[in-house]
Amino acid sequence: MASPSVRASNKPTSKFNWKDGDIAFLKSVDEFTSEEYDTLIKPGYLHAKATQHPVIVLELSADHQHALIVTVSAYGSSKENNYLPPWRQPVHRKKSPNNFHAFRGSVTPNDKKEHLELADGAWFPKPKTSWVYMPSTFVVLSSTLKHFDKVPRRLRMTQESLKYLLGEMVKSPRFAKRWSNPDVLRMLGSKKCTTQNTHIDTSKFRPSTISPPATLSSTSAPITSKSWESSNVALSSKPIALQPITKTKQSKPTMCWAAVAKASIMVSVQS
Repeated sequence: MASPSVRASNKPTSKFNWKDGDIAFLKSVDEFTSEEYDTLIKPGYLHAKATQHPVIVLELSADHQHALIVTVSAYGSSKENNYLPPWRQPVHRKKSPNNFHAFRGSVTPNDKKEHLELADGAWFPKPKTSWVYMPSTFVVLSSTLKHFDKVPRRLRMTQESLKYLLGEMVKSPRFAKRWSNPDVLRMLGSKKCTTQNTHIDTSKFRPSTISPPATLSSTSAPITSKSWESSNVALSSKPIALQPITKTKQSKPTMCWAAVAKASIMVSVQS
């Protein structure tokens, strides 16, 4: 692994026009710029082992500079172990089978789970070993994503499968805090926030694919692989101050994700 001190220092950019449901590839940690490394890997938010995996682009920030992703992995399943699903492997015994979803061709944890489907009848290159583990969901810089080159064209989930997967994820109270995890706030807080409005109405901004049920707790813990299945992880009760809002001459109001997430935290703290 390359030392962070010798990593490229250029500002991260993305040349891909990602859309919700696209299958991308989370590039190797050695390909991360210094900013990407310091933002995601160094704080421990994203584990290096999560890189070099295909991922589903679940949601995008309004400016497409950040993406909510979940990894797709074989989890050690192969012909050698007769395609043993991860929840039956000793190494993954602590992972709840209910948090796994399978793409068509791979075994599902139970009959109640629908297979995830790709658009246009496409298949993953490893059809028997393609699983999604819901806790492996992260907000990343879009610049860390690149084309999944194991197939000639870009894969994309069907809209029905994407909505189904998000609907399953939203059952966890922690999913409501996917964009307001403290590590995510630090990442988003580095961006300049401007808007024409002095009042922040978070309902106008993403994520809007799935609206969390009203029964979800506003003090739920952030979604990480360490906290999804833990009941003793909670957000700090220390208020996070909103950044000053400046006015622009833009014809439409704009809002950066930092202000939206911080506003969400403030509401949680004050309630």
